[in-house]
Amino acid sequence: MLTRRYVSAGCIALVLIAGIVFSCRYQQKVTLAAVGDVFFARGAGRQIAKHGPDYPFADTKDIIRSADLAFCNLECTLSRRGLPQRRRLLFRADPSLAHALKRNGFDVASLANNHTLDFGRDALLDTVDAIDKAGMTSVGAGADRDDATKLRIVKRKGLRIGFLAFTDIPSCGVVRLDNKPTVAGVNADEIGGIVSRAKKHCDVLVVSFHWGIEYMKKPTMRQKMLAHKVIDSGADVVLGHHPHVLQTVEEYKSKPIIYSMGGFVWDAKIFGADNSAIYILQLSRQQCKISRTIPVKVVNCRPRRLVKSGHGH
Repeated sequence: MLTRRYVSAGCIALVLIAGIVFSCRYQQKVTLAAVGDVFFARGAGRQIAKHGPDYPFADTKDIIRSADLAFCNLECTLSRRGLPQRRRLLFRADPSLAHALKRNGFDVASLANNHTLDFGRDALLDTVDAIDKAGMTSVGAGADRDDATKLRIVKRKGLRIGFLAFTDIPSCGVVRLDNKPTVAGVNADEIGGIVSRAKKHCDVLVVSFHWGIEYMKKPTMRQKMLAHKVIDSGADVVLGHHPHVLQTVEEYKSKPIIYSMGGFVWDAKIFGADNSAIYILQLSRQQCKISRTIPVKVVNCRPRRLVKSGHGH
């Protein structure tokens, strides 16, 4: 009789412990620091050559590192190979700079943009390889279209954070082929299915878009359509880049959409392109939201924090 009681008590204890563990896991929260365009070419490349690879992040690294996870759009190739695919606006840097990104707090880099193919397909593969070797996760580019649109998952605090990235901007001088190294272009007819399938394999799904019109401070109707479509299909967060200026933030079905996070490591000042921000998001199974918006000013290609703390958006 006593044995039965001990067994029953033990079973009840195990059930209670399992319930507590499940509850804690379900309620777990992860902070994501997200910024826009980062590149190491042109003016930024000259500053790095003068001051060293960590120069762009000197004033913001503590913020980025303090988050559980950090994201950026890497808008240049990291390769010594390849030929220029057009005459101007070509962005390339040394592959070793991937380690500077990692060292200064970044974990995930979107390669789905209009510059990853600036020096051809081999340079794209070199960029993916450089990011991976630095211990980061690249998203939005790969050996073929299936690889480029493949879900990338990063685990933090028991949460599976999934990332997808797409570009709605053409790669000038390069024909994107589904069976060759490529970036993930937007196909509005297919993107809903890609997102809904991806959501089944992660707890939180972040979708990144390179889209919109450069230096326009309001999102286009197409940006809004795509953002709403992916959230309707299962996305929890939408992160936008390419306009190089800050655009509006929207909450759609209680999910945050940041239409453009601006240029972060950037060298343009026109139309307010030197105003940017670091977005701190709180991610959980129950809710994803922006918890802080930290304004920065880009001075000599380096983002400088404007205030000690920022709240709201």
